Amino acid sequence: MKVWDRVFNQFVSIEGQRIEAPTWQLAEEILIKENLRWLKITGKLVMDIPCKKDSFEPDWQNSIDYQKIQQN
Repeated sequence: MKVWDRVFNQFVSIEGQRIEAPTWQLAEEILIKENLRWLKITGKLVMDIPCKKDSFEPDWQNSIDYQKIQQN
């Protein structure tokens, strides 16, 4: 999703709504069906990496690798 950054006076990309679908085409169909035509599929989420509590250090132990899950 792109939003206007008033500090830098430009559009910046932020994470938008997640659409769960096995294929890119089905994700597009979900947008149409759910009347979310203003959204655009721009990529594939391949991993969630949380931070350790009270820090910005990656918590690899609790990460979720969606590509490995999909391959099983």
